[in-house]
Amino acid sequence: MMQAMRDNMKVVIWATAIAFLVGFGVLQLGGVLNPPTHAGPAGVIAKINGEPVRYEEFNGMYQNILNQVRQSREIKEGEDSYIREQAWSDLITSKLVQQEVRRRKITVTPEEIKTMVRVSPPEFVMKAPGFQTNGQFDYRKYLAELDNPNSQVPWVQVEDYVAQTLPQQKLQQEIVAAAKVSEADVRERFQLINDKMTVRYVYFAADSYVVDTTKIGGADIETYYRSHPEEFTGPPEVSLIVTMIQRRPKDPDFAVARERMMGIREQIVAQPDSFPKYARTYSEAGTAERGGDGTDVLYSQLRPSFAAAIKIVQPGQLTDVIREDRSIHLLRLDKRWNDPKSGQMWVHYHEIAFRVEPGADAIRDARKHVQDLIADARKHGITKAATRAGLPTSQTPFFREGNSKNDVFKRFPEAERWAFKAKVGSISTPIPTENGWYIYEIADRQPAGLRPLTQARIFARERLIYSLQLARASDAARQAAALMATGVGDVEAAKRFRGVEGIATAVTRSGYLGSLGREPEMVGALFSTPAGTWSRPLTGNNGAAVGYVMERQRPKEEDYKTQAPQLRGALLSTARQEVFQDWMESARRNATIEDFRENYFEV
Repeated sequence: MMQAMRDNMKVVIWATAIAFLVGFGVLQLGGVLNPPTHAGPAGVIAKINGEPVRYEEFNGMYQNILNQVRQSREIKEGEDSYIREQAWSDLITSKLVQQEVRRRKITVTPEEIKTMVRVSPPEFVMKAPGFQTNGQFDYRKYLAELDNPNSQVPWVQVEDYVAQTLPQQKLQQEIVAAAKVSEADVRERFQLINDKMTVRYVYFAADSYVVDTTKIGGADIETYYRSHPEEFTGPPEVSLIVTMIQRRPKDPDFAVARERMMGIREQIVAQPDSFPKYARTYSEAGTAERGGDGTDVLYSQLRPSFAAAIKIVQPGQLTDVIREDRSIHLLRLDKRWNDPKSGQMWVHYHEIAFRVEPGADAIRDARKHVQDLIADARKHGITKAATRAGLPTSQTPFFREGNSKNDVFKRFPEAERWAFKAKVGSISTPIPTENGWYIYEIADRQPAGLRPLTQARIFARERLIYSLQLARASDAARQAAALMATGVGDVEAAKRFRGVEGIATAVTRSGYLGSLGREPEMVGALFSTPAGTWSRPLTGNNGAAVGYVMERQRPKEEDYKTQAPQLRGALLSTARQEVFQDWMESARRNATIEDFRENYFEV
């Protein structure tokens, strides 16, 4: 039995170590590999700071991610493209870390490797079934096998893995050593969490006050612009033109899905009460957990395809199978009725739905479409190419690096860095997502500094109008405070000056004032207001207020002594993460990356 356990461990660790260390095999998903061209060195998929990245190395990273996904679910047709994009991002990170390790001449000794294997085994080793007891890593089992002179576990491969990763851990330790947490930092966090108060307030929202915009002229806008330069000064910004080619299923894909739904329909017809059971089993709609049961809905608000299908059936009957843009549906009409007051028809129905994924032919056509569009866009620009292809385009507002509010860029940061490094007019590589491929063109870029008035005029006008609204809110707060000083209650004062009154409990120094949201200046002033008194009129980000401090809960020194160690640990952990992230961002930003991937892979 012990030998069987060892053999099992050997297989698992070998398989996992190979996945981590070697990365082997040829991609099995169709339409991936292209013959290399002469645009880059043979077998080299990229250069990062001049260092070649060979195809086999990139493929190993790709296979790692592919295997991880396969452990939880099947790979969908065409999904290889965005898994490959994730591998590209991970590879850049890995290469930059390796290069910094070499630059700093970080090495490890055989003794350090053996110690690390003993006291901190790699995660894939800890997950090996032979080292588990009741689903948990058993350190005693691990040590027993590690000290076994006849062990069949490939410890040399485990040590090789540690030898590769330990220098990177040392690098991280060197980088994060700059993170410091002072006693003042800990006490400030303690006060932030534990210093609390309850406030009754009268609040005057800026957007409650109307400004006569007809009286705002160009001179007013220019005056505001020149007197508030900090609002119109910023780092480099870029604007992009974007189009998207969707991954859409084709008729054969819908035909397969329809046959599947027709089989379900036949079963429900044979067993009229079985609709909820089949909905729970097969439906991908949000109503699946309720057996497909929906809510009452106006007939006029139904999707056209649903309305047409429901129109010709009676309560209790099933509709035909309904085809939507990316899905197949089956409905059972439960009831329909007319509202006696409005005369409008209402319906209630059950639903089974599932998504239709594009098949191999659909993905092949989409990839060809992307390749053709890219070629055309690089000659004539995205706008003309997309128009010829019947695709819409849009232009993003100017945004700064790290603040694009673009989910695609968050997943693949190299795409955003390209936008700030490449020339205006450059066309991006296709950026794959679950729904299709995005293609970008750099429309314009502006340098750091004060934005010219011609560019900032619209924003300056908006800021001017809002400043006038905020001024009116502040004036209302002053008038309300003066009225309340004469004995008029806060409810009446709020009513007279278009304010609202309320109570915010457990207000901390974090800056949030209950339902009013984040108002740090107001909160800071309220903490300096004695309990049992009204504050002076306060102006914040979104309005003005007068607050009455009803109760103040001051933390005790013994509470600080109890909480300080945990707070210090949490602050230090956060500081270390931020230091390393800042270093990583800087390394990626300053890296010189030559990308030859399109010579090896289709879209």
